[in-house]
Amino acid sequence: MYKNVFVDQIGYLPEMKKYVTIRSESPVSFEVRRSDGSAVYHGFADRCVKNTAAGETDYIGDFSGIQEPGRYYILAENHSESDTFIICEDAFDDVFHKGMRFFYLQRCGCDLPSKAAGIYAHRACHTGTAAIYGENGRREVSGGWHDAGDYGRYVGPGAMAVAQLLYAYERKQSLCDRYDCPGTENTSALPAFLGEIRYELDWMLKMQREDGALYHKATCRGFCGFVMPEEEQEELVLSPVSVTATGDFAAACAMAVRFYAPYDAAYADTLTDAARRAYAAMKTMELPGGFRNPPEISTGEYGDPDDTDERYWAAAELYKAFGDEEYRLDFEKLAAGKIYQGYGWVEMGSYGNLAYLSTDHPVNEEIKSAIISAMLERADALLKTVNADGYGTALTEKEYIWGSNLSVANNGLHLYDAWALTGRHEYLDAAAEQLHYLLGRNPMGLSYVTGCGTDAIKHPHHRPSGFQGKAMPGMLSGGPCDWMADAAAKGVLAPGTAPAKCLVDMTDSYSTNEVTIYWNSALLQLMASVL
Repeated sequence: MYKNVFVDQIGYLPEMKKYVTIRSESPVSFEVRRSDGSAVYHGFADRCVKNTAAGETDYIGDFSGIQEPGRYYILAENHSESDTFIICEDAFDDVFHKGMRFFYLQRCGCDLPSKAAGIYAHRACHTGTAAIYGENGRREVSGGWHDAGDYGRYVGPGAMAVAQLLYAYERKQSLCDRYDCPGTENTSALPAFLGEIRYELDWMLKMQREDGALYHKATCRGFCGFVMPEEEQEELVLSPVSVTATGDFAAACAMAVRFYAPYDAAYADTLTDAARRAYAAMKTMELPGGFRNPPEISTGEYGDPDDTDERYWAAAELYKAFGDEEYRLDFEKLAAGKIYQGYGWVEMGSYGNLAYLSTDHPVNEEIKSAIISAMLERADALLKTVNADGYGTALTEKEYIWGSNLSVANNGLHLYDAWALTGRHEYLDAAAEQLHYLLGRNPMGLSYVTGCGTDAIKHPHHRPSGFQGKAMPGMLSGGPCDWMADAAAKGVLAPGTAPAKCLVDMTDSYSTNEVTIYWNSALLQLMASVL
């Protein structure tokens, strides 16, 4: 059914700002109604936005005054209805826990029993040793999370996911500590949330070479078809080491030390040693800035062209963790040239900034001030975009790229950072709008998280989901991409489709509808930040 009224399909915390977007050519009145049809609020959507990204005119209404817990919907004067939503203090808990359970369901190298995984149960996969590309040796590298819709495992994106999940734990421990995976039993003192993150850390430790450097990825030479993971039987290959993988690993391990030390001192020591060795190896590596696939390998490249931001993050994180002068000087030298920012696997500078600003060790006040100024400048630009967009997203018309929903979530994190620095609530409100966009207040009228909301993505590009014919719940779709980079998108979307509507809910549309662990981790960090 064609929609004209758009809200967050999950809902709102009582104290949140609450906006409705109504697709219309003129101002329109609306009612907020309880699920039984009784009206509780009459409003008027009269703030007009000429939405070029969506190719439409939008009118925005405010119903923030509705704070009473309950289930609601919005009826516009043209008799269009929104999806239903709830208002309550734990409105988002189910989405958060489904989003975290996704990581368990992405586990590689172990049995997933049906009592825990349901139809996505599978036998241990990818347990054989991997050939080391360009060498005669082999290496045992079982474990970790399958990266995305395919079954590859990649150090850089994995380290990013680890960092974002640790930030989620730090910012909303009470929510994270309530996480458990149905059908599994946690007998450890370590919270289940941290236990799941450790599963990825343990795999990355296996990817560290004796000299400290990290192999870039563990994959087959090409992608398999839509089969369950244990059916991918081609030979595993370790791609060559890279600076980006090594720097990301060093940073993630150093960050993880403070989370695991209270529970397992020996493991914290292991992480410390691994981080220091990786950093030392990174400093000796003069490889081209980005990784490139060897000729025989066609799996995900993650070919970051510039390794400087990884060095930046690693130096800051190791300085925060260990306090060595070497790490401080390395970071400050890089920061004096440029303040790096970004929460993606390509641009990771913001992790370094957060580490430097939050360390207990001495810092250069001039560099600290420069970092804060750069962060606020970026947030102010994002805030301007949010206020000019019909759906409150911080994406410009040209930013509906592959994985645009990651950009949405990460923009929310930048806005949250500005709130944390200033206490100005317009930043926090704008950060929350990025979550509302992902959960239904968007031009497609879809919740981009599978199994969450009344009208959610149903056919993600994800092999277990495609094989079983049902979307695994809790996965964030990549979102609209005006590149139209796959045959499904080209076959369905007409030339000139508005960028914000370039999404195809089809399994074959990998450029608009794939999932990844680091899109999910960004979603969870955003949720833990704004809730």
